[in-house]
Amino acid sequence: MIIAVQQPEHLPWIGFFNKMIQVDLYVNLDNVQFKKRYFENRNKIKTNDGARWLSIPVITKGKYTQKINEVKIDNNQSWRKNYLGLLEHGYKKTPYWHDIKDIVYPCIEAKPARLVDLNISLIERCRDYLNICTSSILSSSLKETQLSGSDMILGICMKLGADLYVSGPDGRTYLKLDTFENEGVKVVFHDFLHPKYPQKFGEFEPYISIIDLIANMGPESSCIVKECYQMNLRGILGARNN
Repeated sequence: MIIAVQQPEHLPWIGFFNKMIQVDLYVNLDNVQFKKRYFENRNKIKTNDGARWLSIPVITKGKYTQKINEVKIDNNQSWRKNYLGLLEHGYKKTPYWHDIKDIVYPCIEAKPARLVDLNISLIERCRDYLNICTSSILSSSLKETQLSGSDMILGICMKLGADLYVSGPDGRTYLKLDTFENEGVKVVFHDFLHPKYPQKFGEFEPYISIIDLIANMGPESSCIVKECYQMNLRGILGARNN
């Protein structure tokens, strides 16, 4: 089995979904510490004012070590109008604005209490729009709570019977590759080269939310995401067999 493990980010970038199509199972890493001012509760979109953060307010006061699956959305703030207004400001004039509305609005209007529930619902709706068939689970369901870092990732691989783990490029700095090798789990790195596509408002802005691609390219987004730039399924299977 080929797996990847990733924090469930808010409306993730293209590379998140490109990695998803290359594995048999995608593990949403929800039982690790929430990172403030990172991508779990926000992501960038492009507007005529430049790149802007599309953010979900969350409750963090006095909760410095809370895990992602413990983070509550601060629904005492009237944030939805501003959130959807910024989304509309960026993309109302794009060719596929109604596709964006169909993806995002139901998730926001459902008013989930937990951030992870909102993020997972958005990820799944984007996944379905992109015609990606990879299934996913929450890492918390595996109950690997006593491990951290490289050991946690390896524990997840072993629990799921994975023989190949697809890591982000940052894994080169912290994964203990020898321990993976000792357990019969091969590691390959997802070195994704960002594609260019027609985009409104000036020079091309990479590394922003998948929403930008969908707004501009619509159904063609699926083909763009499924393009493999430095690593493809053949490469993964080759790594498994070497």
